[in-house]
Amino acid sequence: MSSSKFRISQLLLYFVLVSLFLFVSGNVVGRYLIETQGMGKQIAMLIQGVIFAGLTLVVIIILKRKNPDMFKNIGLKGMNSSYKLIVGIALPFILLVSGILTAYLFGGIENVSLNLTTNVIIAILINSVTAFMYEAFPEEVFIRGLIFEELHKKYRFIIPLILQPLIFICVPIMVMAMASIFFGEPFLVTIDYFILLFTFGIALQLYRKFTGTLWMSIIFHIVYLEVARYISMGGINDPDVALLEFDETFGGFMTLYLSFLFIVVFSVVVLSVLLLIEKRKKVIKTKTI
Repeated sequence: MSSSKFRISQLLLYFVLVSLFLFVSGNVVGRYLIETQGMGKQIAMLIQGVIFAGLTLVVIIILKRKNPDMFKNIGLKGMNSSYKLIVGIALPFILLVSGILTAYLFGGIENVSLNLTTNVIIAILINSVTAFMYEAFPEEVFIRGLIFEELHKKYRFIIPLILQPLIFICVPIMVMAMASIFFGEPFLVTIDYFILLFTFGIALQLYRKFTGTLWMSIIFHIVYLEVARYISMGGINDPDVALLEFDETFGGFMTLYLSFLFIVVFSVVVLSVLLLIEKRKKVIKTKTI
C-alpha cells in the first residue's frame, strides 16, 4: 500500500493471509474449542471472531505505518456524502420489507407471524456481533478493501468489480481445501454457492462505491447474514429463534426469493442504476462547463 504501482505479490499476500486467518480461526481454533473443550457453538464462534478480527487489525495497523493514507484508500475513513450513506443503509431494509410483502401477496408464503421475543432479539444481537468480527469486518477489509484497491491500481472500476468476487469465492475454496487436507473434511462447492458469492461480492462492492465507505459494505454484509439466518432460513432450520415465522410454498423459497433475489440481486440493480445516473450527470455537467 506504500506504492501506487500494482503488485501481484501484494495481491497474493492478502489472499493468503485472509484464507489462512479464516482457516486458523474457524477450523483449527473452532474445532479445538467445540470438539475438544466441549464449548458451545455461539461462544466458540465469538472467540473465533475475536481472533479473525484481531489478526486483521494487526495487518492494517502494520500497513498504516507504511502508508498513513491506508485507511482512507480502502474506505475505512471518509465517505461520499451523508445522503448517500443514508440511502445505502435504507436500501437493504426497503428491499427486505418489499420482499416479505410481495412474497405474501403472491402466495409464496402464508400463515405469517412476527416472533419479536426477547430471546430472538438477544440471539440476533449476539449473532450480529459475531458476524461483524468473524465474517463482515475481516472479509470486507481484505476483499473489498485491500484486494480491491490493489486491483484498482492497475485496472479501472469494472474489472476489479468482476475480479474481487472471484477472489472472494476462492477464499472459502482454499479454506475447504485445507480442511480437507488436514482434517479429512469433505470438499464440496456447488454452482448455487458460486452464483450466490459472486453476486453477493458485486453487491458489496457497489455499496462501497456508491457510499464511498467500506463501513457500508460491512453493514450490508451483516444485514444479509441476519436476514438469511433469522428470516429466510430461520423458519425452517430453527423456529425458536426465527424473527419471522411462515409456511413456504416449497422448501427454500424465501432463501431464493428474499435473500438472493431481493436483498442481493435487487441491490445490484438499484445501485447500478444510481451509479449510472450519477455518472451521466457528471458527463452532462462536464459538457456544459
